[in-house]
Order: sequence, then structure tokens, then C-alpha cells
Amino acid sequence: MSEPMEIDSTKNKGLTWTEKYRPKTLDDIAHQEEVVTMLKGALKGRDLPHLLFYGPPGTGKTSTALAFCHQLFNKNIFHDRVLDLNASDERGISVVRQKVQAFSKKTLGSSKEDVLKLKIIILDEVDAMTREAQSAMRRVIEDYSKTTRFILICNYVSRLIPPVVSRCAKFRFKSLPREIQLQRLRSICEAESFLMRKGELELVMKYSEGDLRRAVCMLQSLAPILKNENITSRDCYLNGSSDETLISNVCDSISVSDVPQIIEITKSITKSCSGVSFIRRCFQKMLDDDIINDENIAIMGKLVATCEKRILDGCDLENNLLDFLLTLRETLH
Repeated sequence: MSEPMEIDSTKNKGLTWTEKYRPKTLDDIAHQEEVVTMLKGALKGRDLPHLLFYGPPGTGKTSTALAFCHQLFNKNIFHDRVLDLNASDERGISVVRQKVQAFSKKTLGSSKEDVLKLKIIILDEVDAMTREAQSAMRRVIEDYSKTTRFILICNYVSRLIPPVVSRCAKFRFKSLPREIQLQRLRSICEAESFLMRKGELELVMKYSEGDLRRAVCMLQSLAPILKNENITSRDCYLNGSSDETLISNVCDSISVSDVPQIIEITKSITKSCSGVSFIRRCFQKMLDDDIINDENIAIMGKLVATCEKRILDGCDLENNLLDFLLTLRETLH
């Protein structure tokens, strides 16, 4: 998400590490050259379109939007010019009418087409908004385009209605390479004065599944334990946090488990790890162990995709995991 940065730890005391080590300028954003080049041009006065940032979580979408706005507006006018909302918290049409439209109507004393005379609305997780709210937002984008620019951020662009997508310049954020993630985690460890071996950092990366924000959160939660110099206790804690034993037991026993046993397994999963993470890692484990083969891989791939989509759409986690495990048993029986 960014290159190593010098940070005043006293000034940032009390912040979560994701905020403390968030990139502050566009130069701090790593591996997203296309969008950074475009935004640097906007800083020099070039036209700024409505923007749509999409791609995997933890790749720097929100950080890029905030870094750009902080460079565009000085701190005295930042809060008057920038509205930052999370659409997953307020996903209905009311947020468009009450907050987005009200902010768009604010005047700045001049209508001259100058990027410094614009207001910017950052709408994060916009793919969580209802279709009615997206339709209302499309009208606001049209009506106030002379004074307001939108930066829409989402993981799944397919969940947005076409009229919204067509009004934005789209930029896909690429997954961060392993070396960039390792470099970032190492720099945070150094800034926080505790050391981790390369293998330990790779475990954190593995469990975060490419999401650097999630890796930084995990690093902060592990820090008090990992400052322990006892190698055995560090290894036990890191390996214990992975739920690898649970996943291995499920893969080995699912084909011979009865329904009551599968219900108990489902309850154990919901208590210890996220549903999507479990499904993905279980699928990978079965691939590695050749439990999934050429005969059943199409069925299994469809099952994983269906259950993952339901969970991400907000359907009941326990019911979907139960459906996943029961279907898995029938497939492997």
C-alpha cells in the first residue's frame, strides 16, 4: 500500500496501526502507478473526472483517495471540501438525500471550472448500497457535476448499476506483490520496536490472504505476544491463530461425518474464523491434498463461489457454512 515512512510515534499515539501507517501522499502509494499518475496530473490542474476505484480489499483504494484529497486541499479547508462516507454503514436512499445531496448543494463562492474550487465526496464500499440508493446517487452525480466530484470505492464493480459505472473513470487496484507487503510489515515492526522472523511475517501474510490492511491489524493484535523472546511460545501462538488444525480435521473427516457432527463443526467454525476465509482455505487444502480432482472440481468451484457470494451479500453465515459442508459431504461421499 505504501513505501516505508518516517512517523512520529508520539504524535500518533492511540491510533490503530492501519491509520497510523496509512499513506499520507500519493508518492507513498505503491504498485498502483496508473491511478497515481492520473491523480498527480489533477494536482497540476488537469481535468478531474468522477472516479471509481475497485479491486481486492487492502490494496490502497481508500488510502489513495484520502492522500489525494489531503494534497489537493490544505487542512484549513479540507473538511469543507471533502465528505468521506462509508456506504456499508448507511446503504439506503436516505444517505443520498440527506448527506450526499446536501453536501453537493453547498456553494463555494465560484462556479469556475478549477479543480481547487471543487468539492469531493468519497463514498467507500458503494457496492453495499441498494439499487434505489445507487439510482438516486446517479442523479446527484449528474446534477452537481459542475461543483462536485465523486470518488466511489468498492470491491465488486459488478454490484453497481451500469448508469453509475458509465459516469466514472474506472481504475482497478491490483493485488500487492508479496515483496511489497513484506517490506511494509517489516517497516511497521521496526517502527514499533519489535522483530519478527521472515517466516512469521509470511504466516501473517498467509492468514490475511493478500489484504494488507488485515495483515496490519493482525500484526497489531499479535504485537504484545510476539515481543516475547521465547521462540516456542511465539510459534505456538502464530500457528494456533491459523485454525489449520480445524481445517485439516474438516477435510479429513467430512466425507464420513453425520449431520449432527457437521452441525457441531459449523458452530466451531463460526466461533473461530470468518466464513469466507474458512471456505477459501478449506478449498485450497483439499486441492493440495488431491481431495478435489478433475471429476469434482467444477462442482466444488461452483459451491465455493455460491456460498462465498451469499456470505458477502449478508446472508446468514451459519446456514451457508452448513450448506457448504453438507454439499461437500455429498460430493465427496
